Amino acid sequence: MLDIAEFLWGVVAALVGAGWFVLLLIRDRNSASAERSSALIKQLHEIDKLVIDNPEIQKYLSLNATKEEAYFCTPEVLHDDDFYKAKPFVYWNLSMFDEILSVAAAFKSGPGILAPPVLELADWQGYMKRKFRHPLYRSILKKEGDIFGAALRNFWSANEASIEATADAHTW
Repeated sequence: MLDIAEFLWGVVAALVGAGWFVLLLIRDRNSASAERSSALIKQLHEIDKLVIDNPEIQKYLSLNATKEEAYFCTPEVLHDDDFYKAKPFVYWNLSMFDEILSVAAAFKSGPGILAPPVLELADWQGYMKRKFRHPLYRSILKKEGDIFGAALRNFWSANEASIEATADAHTW
């Protein structure tokens, strides 16, 4: 028969073990979040480096910021070599945004303590909305949005009306 002292030591050991497990979960989730943040920052730096190495991409996007979305589906645009640099650049951005929103959506649906903290999601969403003001982004999202994940499509649908503002050639 178990005496009270042995039982209490068993309870204390179980509580210490559970506490240790929770601490490890928190440490691991914070570590995963830091790694994810670092990977996204690295990807942003790669995008910036691409633009620095290829300023014609930024120039193309800036010079066409006031065009209609339909412009990017005309035969005229197919004769512009810079279009073929800008469009994959926009795809790259959209894919990164899709990843951010997908990760955030996955963790919102899971148990809170097990989920890593989501990156500054509100800041990312503001950044995405600004980028989406460019008509090339909007054109791709409207014509080819089905190639992206549900999280990006849902974000676009929920914010499309507020994003429709015309892009400024200097601040989009």
